[in-house]
Amino acid sequence: MTRIQGKPVWAKWRVLAAGAVAIGLGVSGLVVSGGATADTAPVDPELPATVSADVLPTVQIDGVAWKQVIVGDIVYVGGSFTSARPAGAAPGTNETPRANMLAYRLSTGELIPGFAPSFNGQVKDMALSPDKSLLYVAGSFTQVNGVNRYRGAAIDLATGALTSFRPIFNSTTNAVAATADAVFYGGAFTSADNTPRTKVAAVRPTDTGTQLLPMNPTVSNGSLQDIVVSPNGADIVIAGNFTSVNGSSNPGYGLARIKVATGASMSLPVNSEVRNAGSKAAILSLESDGTSFYGTGYHFGSGGNVEGSFKANWATGNLTWLEDCHGDTYSIWPTDDVVYQASHKYYCGNSGGFPATSPRSYQHSTAVTQDVRGTNTRDIYGYPDHPGTPRPEFLEWYPKWTPGTFTGSNQAPWTVSANDDYVVYGGEFLEVDGVAQQGLARFAVKEIAPNDVGPALRGAEFGLAATSPADGQVRLTWPGNADKDNATVTYKVYRGSTDVAPIHTNPVTAAFWKQATQSFVDTEAPPGSAQRYRVVAEDAFGNQALTEWVTVEVDGEPVPPAEGIVAEDAFERAEASGWGTAEAGGTWTRSTGVAGNFSVSEGRGRHATTPGGTTESRLEEISAGDVEATVSVGVSRLPDAGFVWSILGARVSGSDHYASRLRFNPDGTVGVHLVRSGTPVVGANVVPGLSVAPGDRLMVRLQVTGTAPSTVRTKVWPVGSAEPSGWTYELSDSAAANQLPGGVMVRGYGSSAIGATPVEVSYDDLRVIEP
Repeated sequence: MTRIQGKPVWAKWRVLAAGAVAIGLGVSGLVVSGGATADTAPVDPELPATVSADVLPTVQIDGVAWKQVIVGDIVYVGGSFTSARPAGAAPGTNETPRANMLAYRLSTGELIPGFAPSFNGQVKDMALSPDKSLLYVAGSFTQVNGVNRYRGAAIDLATGALTSFRPIFNSTTNAVAATADAVFYGGAFTSADNTPRTKVAAVRPTDTGTQLLPMNPTVSNGSLQDIVVSPNGADIVIAGNFTSVNGSSNPGYGLARIKVATGASMSLPVNSEVRNAGSKAAILSLESDGTSFYGTGYHFGSGGNVEGSFKANWATGNLTWLEDCHGDTYSIWPTDDVVYQASHKYYCGNSGGFPATSPRSYQHSTAVTQDVRGTNTRDIYGYPDHPGTPRPEFLEWYPKWTPGTFTGSNQAPWTVSANDDYVVYGGEFLEVDGVAQQGLARFAVKEIAPNDVGPALRGAEFGLAATSPADGQVRLTWPGNADKDNATVTYKVYRGSTDVAPIHTNPVTAAFWKQATQSFVDTEAPPGSAQRYRVVAEDAFGNQALTEWVTVEVDGEPVPPAEGIVAEDAFERAEASGWGTAEAGGTWTRSTGVAGNFSVSEGRGRHATTPGGTTESRLEEISAGDVEATVSVGVSRLPDAGFVWSILGARVSGSDHYASRLRFNPDGTVGVHLVRSGTPVVGANVVPGLSVAPGDRLMVRLQVTGTAPSTVRTKVWPVGSAEPSGWTYELSDSAAANQLPGGVMVRGYGSSAIGATPVEVSYDDLRVIEP
């Protein structure tokens, strides 16, 4: 459910009627294949490789592209634009007139000079004839090359000339698909060749005028947005926002399957699960690879339940998988192993993908597997969902797009196509990965791509921190550094110089939204010396991102706590059945829980949290009233169901305390509450934009000041990102038992449904000071 600039997406779609831009494959001969999926160099052999995220120089346009069709080394583009210019040329410079259609070389991205049909209205869809000699065109035009053609035409690809093919439609056509025997058109029209036809029609592909075919299903309400043809050409699937076909709404609600010979409806089980229609929802596009067909959807408010994409089987009409993201999906293209999408997705947690952020961020181009990789989960935001249905896997391929302004919809790509070697996107975008590239973009498989895209964070953004917590030890921490087309990044730690071998090397495989803070403890630095360190992040192709050099004093003996520090613990020790003694603040006591569930290792204090079990560690030798406490928190896994709590408490005396309580949910979302003596006072079970995966770290800050009333505040943010300036929650409280000074605690708790395997809650970098 997405609103853009105050309008539902469908409002834009109705005005421009630009949603259906899919070519009927099936028997047309344009069945693409391509070795593409996971990332360009997946570690998992079960995952395929995507194209590179390098954006290749391509001719640019001054408007919007609605469809691209690849024929050999030529790409034909239809849309709404008046000129083309070379890659790298600024708007208004070096322009060549082109009236809503052009062609360019797929291998070079250069405009083809001799192909320049002129359409007086926008082109919305194109389809090849089976022999690839003709390009059938749909749109809102009424003339081509100055000759009357009422929203249907054909171009001879050998000559670029307009043919005599001339169907007549009384309103916009949005979609066209072709076989050797018929050309199918769909849109908002009510007549074809001056004969009643509502939203869909079939004509003979003749060069001597047109002859309307008898197919005439009853398509009620809305309009038709796309068409694909079955492998044998005997039937078609149509999509749009219509609410019934031939009197049926199942199938017939946004999707229907129709016999070409009779216009009768056929069974289509996928329509029982995928249901988008009416004034606020639609199936926007369809594609086919000869064995399956694919669709994309949108909904805003009522009337629909899919904003992502789906795959269905041609033989049975059954659902194969459903990708249940939020953020409308406009176009889809299947290759052998990978399915590429054009959209503005902002939350894919239901399908095992990225979480939502606050403020909202979008992924305009995504790639998923062809095969099923799991099942969808229930939606955490209360939107229509599809729990238990099969889903694909999202692959690590996330180019960044700068939306354009041509349609006023704040959108970037609208359409995607591909062949064995290239994936091409079209739309109204202005930049890709910061490179000026308007309207058209190419990406290539790694064998022919530059493969120059590396880890994103560099220099000061790639922040390296160094401390010396103990004699002869240096602890280094740095943020995870995501790569747009490689899930695996290798971190190399250098001491003194990058001309020598690294002192530590660690390859980490993680999606961009699962980047965790990395750390390493150097135990071989000479005590009393000054050492400098640098971390290099490197992808599979040798692209590097470097931190700045950081210098640290390795103290010959432990440094006593600084004035104002109440407690401090970096957990740089080993404990098998407890937490031992903190660096400042005394000995940790186990107030509840089994001894074996408490340990310290690899720089972290650990609680093994079991179903219904509580683990609590306290520093009771301190007694402080006004404190500000921070600690890093993470979980080894997410709970199967229910929740896991992690609690940071101050003014702890008996059962009395103030605390910040994190709630880890099964879907990775995180809630936060401020708690008084076990009772939540303010907060939420899910904080928008806050989520984790196993291995991710969150920093928690708890501040308690004043008495009668006491002011209690907390904030939470991902480790490695900037600390928020404001507090997440705040309360004022005068409960008498909580106005006294006390100790500090961390506590874990798991609800009864978390699963049999304990969830380990780990803590690091505890620091308690007097504010």
